[in-house]
Amino acid sequence: MVEKKKRVTRRKQKEEFDQAEARIENASANDVSARVVTIQGGSVHDIKKAESVSINAGGVNSIDAKSVQVTSAGIVQANAEELTVQMGGIVHVQAESVEVTQGAIGVAQAENVVLTQGVANAVLATNVEMHQSATQYMIARGSVKAEQSIVGMVASPRVEIDNSFVGFVLAREVRGNIRAMFDMRGALVFGLAAGIMMGLVARSRRR
Repeated sequence: MVEKKKRVTRRKQKEEFDQAEARIENASANDVSARVVTIQGGSVHDIKKAESVSINAGGVNSIDAKSVQVTSAGIVQANAEELTVQMGGIVHVQAESVEVTQGAIGVAQAENVVLTQGVANAVLATNVEMHQSATQYMIARGSVKAEQSIVGMVASPRVEIDNSFVGFVLAREVRGNIRAMFDMRGALVFGLAAGIMMGLVARSRRR
């Protein structure tokens, strides 16, 4: 007699979020975990997990979400797949795609970064586009396009500059009229400072 094997049923995956939707209006909250989070004129310490986050005139310490939209708000740290900033500010962001319009970012680490009338201290990405924007340090593995912008230092295989000012350029292929601001000695000092800064950023990312 052959014993029949018991059929194994798969258990449904547990819901990752504490609630389906969380809405904070003109109030403060500590930790939030919801599929959809909306903040209007309020503040949240940490958004632990979310699919979609929308912040208007509010503030958040840290966010871990798939999609984040920021309007006239401030965030210390964000980890997302897609992040859009309109007239807001973020200290440190790690994302697949970052788009900033009339906003400011301290450090952006992403695959694709687009700055439009925005300001960034440091950008580490694959591809970067700048339109009427400014950044101090920019390192891209793919390409950089800057239009009517100001860049302190840029390092990328391909750089395309249009009506922009660049202090120091390190690239295999350069298009546009570029005037280097540093001589060889100045470039070495500048590169050393940039390397130290990027090392500190990478070290903080591993923590």
